[in-house]
Amino acid sequence: MNIPQSLINESREFFQNHKKELFLNRYGAPISARGITHNLKIYAEKCGIRKDVVHPHNFRHFFAIQFLKKNNNIALLADLLGHSNVNMTALYLRLSHSEQREAINNSVNW
Repeated sequence: MNIPQSLINESREFFQNHKKELFLNRYGAPISARGITHNLKIYAEKCGIRKDVVHPHNFRHFFAIQFLKKNNNIALLADLLGHSNVNMTALYLRLSHSEQREAINNSVNW
């Protein structure tokens, strides 16, 4: 994975000097996975996004789809996501019914 050397150096220095958790809740305790999900749903609602479909893992899927649209390199995407093969990555890239219909409509020109 290509991580800029400056980011590696800064991260190494930061985490050597800071022993506390990076993300805390309003009580100063480490934020839990449930807390992250709860906050995402609050922000989703404020942005007019259906909160029932917002989950932390969905951002991974969203990233995968956007990355592939821009880079068209499923092997690199599989590597970035930590997948051992592209078959697992392909599961992330399934198109919705409306996206499938749009792809067909854009491909057919008769």
